[in-house]
Amino acid sequence: MTVNVRSESTRERIHAAGLELFSERGYTGTSVRDLAERCGLTSGALYNHYASKDDLLFAIVDRVHDLADEVLSAALLGAGAGAEAQLEALASAFTAFHIARPGATRVANRDYVYLPPAQRDSIVRRRRRVRALFASALRQGEREGRFSFSELGSEDAVEAASMAILNMAVWVAEWFDPSGARSAEDTAALHGRLALRIAGRPAEDGDLGWHYGARGGV
Repeated sequence: MTVNVRSESTRERIHAAGLELFSERGYTGTSVRDLAERCGLTSGALYNHYASKDDLLFAIVDRVHDLADEVLSAALLGAGAGAEAQLEALASAFTAFHIARPGATRVANRDYVYLPPAQRDSIVRRRRRVRALFASALRQGEREGRFSFSELGSEDAVEAASMAILNMAVWVAEWFDPSGARSAEDTAALHGRLALRIAGRPAEDGDLGWHYGARGGV
């Protein structure tokens, strides 16, 4: 048991080092030697825990998606049955997720493309499932008469709206300033309301509450 615990601790140390280095330098800018030095291990010892740098990247990216799935599932569970509440909850939760984990989400969203085909395809399927959650809420809202895409004249308007909302949440990790005037919580809530605007729901009084360009914004 002691050996297993120690081995798991070392594996987690390598995982943390990989996450830091990939976030700082990118996957292609990080060597196995860099990883070993950051962990205080030899390259051979590192290979005892991860068969390759690719396997380490996959473990990091896969874990980020596990956490994202948990966050989005909880958001849907707490939102209720209505499409507006579901979309707002999903967008707010996904934004908060990226704000809280800028390094991890940067690696997951940027470097997964360097994975070998089978591992990359696995991650792509997971990403498509996330997009499908947003698209499902948008389509439900259209059925409920709360959202409208038909006037846009495009058959893939729902998919485009899903990507717009997802990208809005993903990129917040690159510009959000924790020392800025807007808190993480308020920023996430704003992005939930912005998702409703993208979906076509009319604004209500005080709906946005602030403007981009303020400290902590773009």
